[in-house]
Formats: sequence, C-alpha cells, structure tokens
Amino acid sequence: MLKRLLLAIALLLPSLTALAAHKETRHAHYLHRKGPQGLRDLLHTELSDARAKHEPVVLMFTADWCSPCKAIKEYAEASSAVRKVLDKGRLVYIDVDEWRGPAQALFQGIDVSKLPTLVSVDFDGRAQRNCYGTDLGLLSEDAVATNLQRLFNGQSPDKPFYADKPDVEKQLVLHQAQAQGLKSKGVPTLEVTATGAGAARKLKLTIHNNDGPRRWFLVPVNAGAPLTDAVKVTAWKALRWSEHVRADYLQFDGTPPFYAIPVAGYGGVELDVWPLPGTLKGGTLAVYELDRLTIDGQEQQFQQKLPYELKIEHPEQVAQGRTGGAAKVEFKVHAKHTVKVK
Repeated sequence: MLKRLLLAIALLLPSLTALAAHKETRHAHYLHRKGPQGLRDLLHTELSDARAKHEPVVLMFTADWCSPCKAIKEYAEASSAVRKVLDKGRLVYIDVDEWRGPAQALFQGIDVSKLPTLVSVDFDGRAQRNCYGTDLGLLSEDAVATNLQRLFNGQSPDKPFYADKPDVEKQLVLHQAQAQGLKSKGVPTLEVTATGAGAARKLKLTIHNNDGPRRWFLVPVNAGAPLTDAVKVTAWKALRWSEHVRADYLQFDGTPPFYAIPVAGYGGVELDVWPLPGTLKGGTLAVYELDRLTIDGQEQQFQQKLPYELKIEHPEQVAQGRTGGAAKVEFKVHAKHTVKVK
C-alpha cells in the first residue's frame, strides 16, 4: 500500500508549471545558508522571531528530488485549507543536500534522511513530535491541513481518512491525475532566449517534461550540426554540473555531437548562458525527447534521486565522471520539439 501511494504521489500529484520557483513566504520557506552562519544559529534566529510572533514552528527536511516533499510544498502554495493553517504557524524547509551533515546532526534519534521528515519544535529548538510526510495524507489537502495543524499543536498526525479504503484512495489518485493533465496543458516543452550570435551565442534554455516518466532530452552541441535519428559517436563522457550534487548529464562527441540531459517526471531543467555556437538553420533549435537511450546495447538508467526542479546558472562549471570511446549509441524518440530562437 505504501509503495503504491508513493508512486501515485510521484507521478500523479498536481504540479505547478514546471520549474516555476516555489513561492516562499514567512510561513513556508527555506532556511538557506547565509554567509558563515551555521544551521543551528540560523534556526535559533528563526525560532526567536517565531516566539516573538507566537507562531508555532514545524521543520520539514526536504530535497529537490523528493516527490512527497514537492507535494507538501505545492499544497502550501496552492491549497486554501493548508494556507489557512500556515497563516498561524511556520513551515520551515531544511534541504538535506544543502545542509549535508548539519541537517542530519540537528536532532539525536531522528533520522532525517528519510524524506520528508517533519519535526515540530518548541521555541528553544527541542523536538516535540516527528513524522514522515506520507503520515499527513498527501492525497488530500484537507488531511494535510488537519495534520499540519496537529503538528503545530504538538500532536501526532491522525491516520488519513482514506487509509484502508482502497476505493476512496483510487478516486483520489484519479482526481490527481486529471488535475495534473490540466496543469500540464499548454506548458511548452522548450523555452529559449538567446544573446549574441555565432561562436558567441548563449542560450537560456528551459526544458519541461510534461509527462510522468523520467526522460532523456537530446540537445545539439553545435547549432550548425542539428540532431539526426542516426548518430556516430567517437567518444562520450558523464558530467556533473558543479552547482548541484545530483546534476548529471552525458556528452557525446561525433556526428553530430550532442548532450543527453535527464529530466524528472513533471519536472524541468533551466540552463542559463548555455553555449550554442554555429549558424542556426532556419533560426530554430530542435531537441529530442526520448523513451530510451542505449550505449553499446546498455540502456542508460536514471539516477534514483533526480532533481525535479534544476536551475543551473553556470553550466560551464562541471566535474567529469566515467568516460568511453567510440560506441554504438541508439535511442527511441518519444517526440521531436522545435522552437524558434529569438
């Protein structure tokens, strides 16, 4: 039952427009790094402010690859029932990748690596109650609102009303799927703006995956060498953008040269100042969305913890991983997307 629920949340939960930044407020926001201050110091400042305003605090340990975390954040933004609860308290997000080490050491006896973990704390930072995100009842905004209120009150969550009711759960999943379809409708797969021309051209490239499965997207390395259905690869390598611990992609040299970028289901990748030298044919850029990518017959798997919202401001800063020489690279195209480059 739990596995099925997590799959439903990962694939069907209603999503905001891909890559739109989560809207932070005083009542639902991240505790980001600020200069030399550590996590405990920043939390102390947060709790002191909350004490002065008589606002109870719940901490949520999260990451941008965690689908249940995404669900709670979207409820905090879009659900009137949840926002009504948050008007009288604070939901503070702590990213376990950003605070790797300090986040795990914040509370003894609470394993915050199981995401999302929610902890209600007093104004001195002592844990009162803790639970996992699925305990809130993520298929229902009313269940989430009720259980967030209980956490603010220092109480454990109630069992969601649809627990042990498979027919009700099924209807909620179907409702979420319908809502997802409506929200994804009209969202462009590609958004591109360019500065400069020729060898100096730089793009702001955003790729939206408007489907549930994770997919590879192929992007040409050179504007004058567009993608083709049959490629000849002379060498390849796995790269990681230095801005994010989980931002992996592949680069292929050959005819034509291209990148393979993984994008989470109902997620997106935004690349600022992305190089695209060469002459654009017809002033358009074509990107392939794949069902499958293989290297020498080996299907390329997605990393388990793939970020659903990835924004890279300095794509030139990379670290290199595994490499390979000439290889037979094949792919099954799901869709070909073309956009006018302005």
